[in-house]
Amino acid sequence: MSKKKGKFDLTKLVHEGVLKENEVLHFVSDPSKTCTVFKHPSGEFKVKTEEGVTTIHAFAQQCLGQEPPEHASRWFANTQGQTVYQLWQEYEDEGRYAA
Repeated sequence: MSKKKGKFDLTKLVHEGVLKENEVLHFVSDPSKTCTVFKHPSGEFKVKTEEGVTTIHAFAQQCLGQEPPEHASRWFANTQGQTVYQLWQEYEDEGRYAA
């Protein structure tokens, strides 16, 4: 788990309640491509797809057929339409001003 502030960490976002275990996310360009937030036996959170367990970055690369041109979290959204990137940035902004 990353301790560096500002670095994307799916496990931290789940522990902080930004995302939930078993939450379904969809690929913004093709909502039929989905993944589920999943707790890996290592204790880290990853995403589960039809093909198996992977990272958000690797799944974005698979969906796009190339390296994501922007942060991979921009390519997935929850059922309310908020991207993982938006949720992460809102969490980061709250953390900066909460002190």
